[in-house]
Amino acid sequence: MRQKAVLSFVLLALASGCASAPADEAQGKLDPALEQYVLPSVPAEVKNRTLVDFGGAVHLVGWDLDPSDQAKPGNTLKLKLYWRSVKKLSPGWSLFTHLIAPGAPLPYAFDGEGPLRQNVQDPKLGTKQKLSPSDWLPGNVYVDEQSLTVPADLSATEVTLAVGLYREALQVVGQEVEGLSGLRLPVLSGLSDGQDRAVLLRLPTGLRPGQKKQPQPEGQRPGGRRKPPERRPGAAAPRGPSDLARPNAPSPGRPAGTDSKETP
Repeated sequence: MRQKAVLSFVLLALASGCASAPADEAQGKLDPALEQYVLPSVPAEVKNRTLVDFGGAVHLVGWDLDPSDQAKPGNTLKLKLYWRSVKKLSPGWSLFTHLIAPGAPLPYAFDGEGPLRQNVQDPKLGTKQKLSPSDWLPGNVYVDEQSLTVPADLSATEVTLAVGLYREALQVVGQEVEGLSGLRLPVLSGLSDGQDRAVLLRLPTGLRPGQKKQPQPEGQRPGGRRKPPERRPGAAAPRGPSDLARPNAPSPGRPAGTDSKETP
């Protein structure tokens, strides 16, 4: 418990630290194609208002899902997330989206889906999401649109849709801090699964208990693939894609439709 508290403190301290270089948005170089996703306030038509506080730096203030009554294997869900930037984040933070199936060891990850989350090259980070949380300006609302294809090999009768923020590794003066990779920004208030993931809702899949899952062609994983085993901060674990077991981790290097970074 003491170690976890120390790690959370370090994480929050670095998360709110000043960025090493001004973001494109701060410099007035926001990609014109992304301007429509940056708003001064939450639109009145948002169906599901909420308030989840991630580390005092980012608030999830609303979301829309279509369809919102079922996650049938092979079908596509249209998700819109509304994030408000509260404090400037240090470099390296990304968004993640998980479909969690009861009994499955790993969630399905969709970290690279959507206009804000496209992977682009960065001189210091290698790759990053095109308009990542680290690029956001306090006061703005960011519309995060995603198309999530429910995996055809899903066999659970229900799945949980959860979202959050993560970073691959904490850095101090340009040097990676060993054992602190794959951390998620902690949920300070709001509906959470206890693993620093904001829970949006639980969806029935339309499958019956014990119903055999649909066969899936080799090499194809609609909607996303499962991530490698999760691990807790400080614990030795193999490198690679990510939803590192810290239940808050996001998921790069995942399924079709997710980015390829290591996630918390």
